[in-house]
Amino acid sequence: MSGLIINDNIASMNAQYNLNRTQESLAKHINRLSSGYRVTTPADDPAGYAISQRMGGQIMSYNAAIRNANDGAHLLQTANGALLTDNTILLKMRQLAIQAANSTYSDKDLKVLNQEYQHLNSEVSRIAQVTDFNGMKLLDGSHPVFKFHVGIFTTLSDRLSVHIGKMDSSTLGINSSNILNRQNAKSAIEHLDVALDRINDVQGSIGAIQNRMEWTIRNLSTATTNVQASRAGIKDVNFASETAAFTKRQILSQSGAAVLAQANLIPQAAIKLLP
Repeated sequence: MSGLIINDNIASMNAQYNLNRTQESLAKHINRLSSGYRVTTPADDPAGYAISQRMGGQIMSYNAAIRNANDGAHLLQTANGALLTDNTILLKMRQLAIQAANSTYSDKDLKVLNQEYQHLNSEVSRIAQVTDFNGMKLLDGSHPVFKFHVGIFTTLSDRLSVHIGKMDSSTLGINSSNILNRQNAKSAIEHLDVALDRINDVQGSIGAIQNRMEWTIRNLSTATTNVQASRAGIKDVNFASETAAFTKRQILSQSGAAVLAQANLIPQAAIKLLP
């Protein structure tokens, strides 16, 4: 359509349309540059938004699993520390029993040795009653099996478990032992060897699970890093290209406003045609 008309300024309408589109794009660029994200709403990229949200949940799950593994490692470290003390006590008791098995000690001497022996025996039971982590008793048998959820799903592969059980002197089979004579001392040595084997077995299981937890934490950390990198590629903005596009829209916005001002002056030419 050509000619001079004043009711509908088509040139101004076109300029307004283009300027509005430019302003909308400019607002998106500002939002992306200020937030650091290419995808902030589902409208920006529906598929990318859904994938990034799912990856975000996966990252949070990985972090929770890492915390679980770390907490589990600390619990096992606490239990192992108590068992190390028990091991040291049992070795001391065995030393006393070996001394008592010798014929060079009088009954009075054996009574003194047995007194120390029984105190150590009682300490093993006391340790079993007081060793706890976050309010949970570790060696009194109330929690015979500890299960640690170290994965992000619910399969058996996402859990690690360790059996500790009750570790007092009665369970270890040494509560009624004494070293008041040579025969009892020999019997005590045999019972102590069985108790030491039991503690060593439990410590071996704990150590194996601690090693697995260490590798599990490494694996989870690597997986978290990889998922975060993938999510960043989908959601994060490329500042170089986004800045270039932002500069382009700024120029178009300024030129569009100038052109719109000129387009709005076109109908005024009609006044000059009036006599």
